[in-house]
Amino acid sequence: MPDQDVDNNGDRKPVLDAGDIFDTLAAQFPVCMASDEFHFFPQAKAKRFDWSRWDDFSTETLANAIRQLTRWDRELGQHPSPLLSSAQAIDADMLRRAIQTLRDQLALVRVYETQPTFYLTIVGIGLAEAFEAGSQALKARLKHLPAFLDQAGRNLNRVPRLFRDLGIDMLAKQQKWLDSLSLPEACRISIKNAFDRLGTHLRQARVREDTLLPIELYERIATYHMGCFLGPEDIARELELEIAETRSILTQASASIAPGRPWQTVVDGLPLPQMPPGGAREIYRNAISDLARHCSAQGLITADLVRECPVKVEGIPDYMRPVRSNAAFSMPPAHPPRGGTFFILETGTGARIPADYRLLTAHETFPGHHLLDTSRWRQERPIRRHIEFPIFYEGWASFSEELMFETGFFSTPVDRMLMAKRRFWRAIRGQVDFDIHMRRRTLDQAAAFLTSQGIGPLRAGAMVQRYCLKPGYQLAYTIGRRRFRRLYDAFYLKETNPVAFARRVLAQGEIGFNYLEQVLRQGD
Repeated sequence: MPDQDVDNNGDRKPVLDAGDIFDTLAAQFPVCMASDEFHFFPQAKAKRFDWSRWDDFSTETLANAIRQLTRWDRELGQHPSPLLSSAQAIDADMLRRAIQTLRDQLALVRVYETQPTFYLTIVGIGLAEAFEAGSQALKARLKHLPAFLDQAGRNLNRVPRLFRDLGIDMLAKQQKWLDSLSLPEACRISIKNAFDRLGTHLRQARVREDTLLPIELYERIATYHMGCFLGPEDIARELELEIAETRSILTQASASIAPGRPWQTVVDGLPLPQMPPGGAREIYRNAISDLARHCSAQGLITADLVRECPVKVEGIPDYMRPVRSNAAFSMPPAHPPRGGTFFILETGTGARIPADYRLLTAHETFPGHHLLDTSRWRQERPIRRHIEFPIFYEGWASFSEELMFETGFFSTPVDRMLMAKRRFWRAIRGQVDFDIHMRRRTLDQAAAFLTSQGIGPLRAGAMVQRYCLKPGYQLAYTIGRRRFRRLYDAFYLKETNPVAFARRVLAQGEIGFNYLEQVLRQGD
C-alpha cells in the first residue's frame, strides 16, 4: 500500500510514516525510548521533548498505545511486498517486528505490573539523562518524579516476591544516591515522601511466589522478540553444541598450557593485569585506544569516527547494580551519533581487572557494541537507526571478539583460551535462562548449577535473579554469535577479508539474518 512519494533513498514512501510512529511512542515513553536499556522499545527522542514528562503507564494510556500498535501492525501487514524495493521491504519488516514486540510486551508480558526495578531503572536513567542536559532539565524531571513513583505504586499489583525484594533493595540504593545530591528542600522532601510511599506499598503488598512467565509466552519471546527464530528444541541444541565445542577447546588449550591441570584451574590461575596509576578506568581506556588504532589500521574505522564518536568509561552506579551485569554499554539516540559510555563494575582502588578485559573491551567498544551503534545511528535509511534486535546486538558483539583474531589483534594461546571461556560461559548462561523459563530447572537448581561450574554462590544467585527479570535475553549472545559465525564462514569461502565482511554487516543496520544473508550473497 505504498503511495507514489519518494523518500531520500529513492524508494517510494509507504503510507505509514515511521518517523511519526517513533515520535508518538517517544512522547509517551520518553525515557524508555531514549535509552537502549529497554530492549523491547525502539530508540528515539520526541521532536518536542519535554523534560517534565516521565513515561506514562497509566491504564487508559497503555490501552490506547496497545490499540495503536495493533493498528500500525495491521496496516504494515497490508503492504503489497512486490511493490516495495528490497531495501524498503527490509525496513517494513524491521518496523513491523519492533511494533509487534512492543505490543506483546505491553499487552502480555506487562512488566509494569510485576517489576519495581523496571520503574526504578527508568528513574535512574531518566535522572542521569537530565543531569547531563543541565539544571533546568534536572529541575523539571525532579519536580514530576513523585507523580511517576506514585503511578508505579498503583500499577505494581502482581508482584512476585523475588521482584519485590529486588525492588526494595534497588529503592534503598536509589534513595541513598538522591540523598547525596544537593536538592532544594521542598523538592527533596517531596521525593523522599514518594519513595517512602512506594517502599511502604512494596513491603505491604500481597506477593506471589511464581516468578516466571507462562512457557508459551517465553517461547514467543525467545523466538520472535529476541530474534532466534528457532523452536525450543533447536535453541536447546544450539546451546548444547556451543557448550560441547568450547569445552573441547578449553580442554585442549589447558593441556598445551599446563598439562595435567583442569581448564578451570588454568583459567583461574592466569595472571591478572597490573593496575595502572589511573586505576580501572585507565586500563580500559588504554584497551579502547589500542583496539581503535588496530581497527583504523585495518580500514574498519577512521580516525575521524573515533574522534567524533568517543567512548567514555564510567562506573556502574550503585543503584543500578541490582539489574546490571559486570559491564554494559549505552549510546543515546542521535543522528549523527555523539558517543557512548562503557560502564564497568569496579573503579575504586580495590578494583580487580579480569584476565579477559581486552576481549571484554572489544565486545563493548571496538568493534563490538560501540561500533555497531555508531554505524546504526549513521545510517542513511532512517528506520534502521532506531531499531535493534537483541540477537543481532549481542550476537555481533560476541562475534566481534573473534573478528579480532581474524585480523591479528589477538593471537596467543592464552587469548584463544580466554575467548573459548567467554563463549562457554555465554552458552552456560543461555542454557540457564532457557532451563529456568522452560521449567527444566528451579532457580535454586540453576544457581547450584552455575556454582558447580565455578561461579561463586552469591554471584550465581544474583545472575539467576537477573535472568528472571529479562527472560530470554541470555540466548541472544550464543545464538547470535553462531549465526554470525556461519555467515562469516560462508562469506570467507568467497572473499578472505574479515574487514570486508564487517563493513558489509555494519552498513546494513540490525536487519534480520535472513536479509543479511541475502545482502552478503548478492554483494550489496
